[in-house]
Formats: sequence, C-alpha cells, structure tokens
Amino acid sequence: MSGPSRGVCLAYMPLDSAWTKLSTELDVLSTHLRDFASTKPEFSSSSDFSLLDECFLEGLLSRAWQAWSKFCRSCVVESCVGTTDGAGLAIPPLPYATSDIHVSSAAIRAKRQSGPPYWGSINTSLRAEPTWGDVDVLAKILPRLRPVNFARLLAAFSSGHLSAKALQRIRNGAAHCNAQSMQEIETLRPYYIVFPISHPTQALFWIEPNSKDFLATRAIEELKDVGLIAIS
Repeated sequence: MSGPSRGVCLAYMPLDSAWTKLSTELDVLSTHLRDFASTKPEFSSSSDFSLLDECFLEGLLSRAWQAWSKFCRSCVVESCVGTTDGAGLAIPPLPYATSDIHVSSAAIRAKRQSGPPYWGSINTSLRAEPTWGDVDVLAKILPRLRPVNFARLLAAFSSGHLSAKALQRIRNGAAHCNAQSMQEIETLRPYYIVFPISHPTQALFWIEPNSKDFLATRAIEELKDVGLIAIS
C-alpha cells in the first residue's frame, strides 16, 4: 500500500547545513571554554572555581547541549522527510513522513514502544519529544523509524557515546543538582583524570587521558567529528 501524497513540495534542510551550524556553534563555545581555562593557573580542586565561574560554565554547557540536540533532531527529522547527505546524494523520504510533526509523533512512539505502528499521527508539542541528544534514545528510535541512512546515523552516534553522555550527565547534574545526579557524574571518573568536585560544571575540566585535553573541549571536538560522520 502506498503512503499518502507529500502534497506541496517543501524545502528541507540538507544535512551538511545542519552540521555546519553545529560546527560553528560548538567552535564558538569551545573558544569561550579555552579562554576561561586560560584565566586559571590550574584545575586541581573545587576551590579553583567561584560561584560566578559555575554560573558561566553552566550557561556554556547548556548551549553546547542544545546545539548537539538540535543537530540530532535535524538528522532524524530531515532523513525521514527527505534530504541530501554531505556528498549531495538524495535521501528519499519515508512514505508516511509527510512533515516534521509526523516524524515528531513517530519518534515519541518509537521511544515508548518496541513495535509498530509508529506512524499516522502528529505531535505539535515540542516538549513531548524525546531527548534528541541522548544517544541511547537515538539507538532506540533510528532502527524503528528506519530512514534510508539509519545505519550510518546509528553508527555515528554510537561512536560518540562517551562524549555525548558525559556532557548530558554534567548538564543534567547542573540543572538538577542533587546527590543522585552527582553520582551519575561520578560514573565518568574511570574515563578521565579527575579531581574532587563540589559542583557538576567543575567536571568539565577533568582531563581526557589520550588527548590530555579537557573533558568539555575534547567532547565538543568529538561531537563535531561524529556529526560529520553522520552526514557523510
């Protein structure tokens, strides 16, 4: 059975445009993080951070997470409604993905239920959508919605799992600072060179052992790389 007509032809965002926007935004935020770090002699304890430092870092982290989440949403939505990849090759639309609000509804269903139907309704409340930047959520949604490039997207997002989850946990910890969110951040300790922290944002300056870079700036660079793989 064929899907419904797409009706009026709408202009959707090419995936390379989504990545360019992500890269530009993350580059700016990374520069601010490095400029901040340059004002400090070192990061070895929670006492190296003031209250104003924590407020500033929380804002930067939130913007980085938003940029990443918007990119992930664009990749899923545009791939379902039809777009082009980074090489300019066409990604054909799925039959029932006639608009972003149809994809939005299908994504909500794909997160909540393991089997179809996913398509057929619309969602107009953005707050009801999945947490797009959560790579574990994407690992559920993509194989169920199955846009033509879902395997590429899934592999790309999976490759950035640690960096994406690190930023997510620290961001959530800052937004909901409590004992449980701090414990979730503590689960990151085996992957980084760490110092004791009293606020989630301080973990942004733990050290990634291979690159010797800060957790935050290394994660941002990796998410840019992941994004480029996703659109290729």
